[in-house]
Amino acid sequence: MMLSHIKVVDLTRDLGAYAGALLARMGATVVTAGAGDRDASELAMDQFGKQIASGSLLDLIDNAHIVFRGPEACAPELTPEALSARNPRLIDVAILPFDKGRANQARPATDLTIMARSGLMTIVGDPGRPPLTLPGRQAWALAGIQGAIAALTALNARAADGRGQQAWVSAYRSAVLANYREPLTWDRVGKVGTRTGNLLIRGKSGVRQVWAAKDGWVTWALVDNQPMMRATVARMAEDNMAGELADVDWDSILVADMPQDVLHRWEAVVEAWLATRDRATLTRLSNQYGMGLSAISEVSDVLASDHLAARGLWEEAEVEGRTVKMPGPLFREVAP
Repeated sequence: MMLSHIKVVDLTRDLGAYAGALLARMGATVVTAGAGDRDASELAMDQFGKQIASGSLLDLIDNAHIVFRGPEACAPELTPEALSARNPRLIDVAILPFDKGRANQARPATDLTIMARSGLMTIVGDPGRPPLTLPGRQAWALAGIQGAIAALTALNARAADGRGQQAWVSAYRSAVLANYREPLTWDRVGKVGTRTGNLLIRGKSGVRQVWAAKDGWVTWALVDNQPMMRATVARMAEDNMAGELADVDWDSILVADMPQDVLHRWEAVVEAWLATRDRATLTRLSNQYGMGLSAISEVSDVLASDHLAARGLWEEAEVEGRTVKMPGPLFREVAP
């Protein structure tokens, strides 16, 4: 695999652990001297593909290409200067809660507080209700992704001049980058985003995005895409369920300018029809006629997917005495 020649020492615990797991999935040999205190399934995801360190840690670092370390790796022999002196070609990636050298550097942080400070929790959830967190430890995962990118970028830089590299990744900054829309909105118009729930705000009104089908959920919305709207209403008319939508001239209106009460009335018609069809049928109709609808996969659908199995996505791992499916390598070499 593409990183099979790379040796990584992972000194992270919770924060940053996903960076090493990603490189392991790309073929690198990743030896971990850190461990998390999370539930077993989440820890397995971040440690999957890694080896447990044995022997002298400093000997491992002397022969490593990359070291990942978090805020807890602060022993004198693990400072950037000490690591560089031991291994001048080493790529040293520190994954920290906040920006190095900035005001919040020494503040304690959890995934929850980083998510809140980044603004992501402001926009996740339904209007008028408390904010929600996304599943798992999202800020920690985002920081791990950025850490892996930093390591790969540093590998490329080292190939050009032969020198070791140092990089610092901020979990806070990683989460802010994922929340790309709200910082831009604040910068341009001075407005703070709000939770919109199951609404896509377009123009003066909002339209629903998630709907109940007969056997699960699908995503679709009333939007200013005339061919899509005509195709959807035509399928509804075949079942005698188009109602007043059959009389709408989609070429002469803008959905984004329609009053909210009218959209609610139209959506009630769509809701009733979607509930009569299963996801497979709706997907087939959408692909055939251009309805712009997509089925929403549940966990069981993903695990049972013939397509993902044929791609060799899954590998097995032991978690608390159980064999579970885990995502395998991100890339696989295919013989010509």
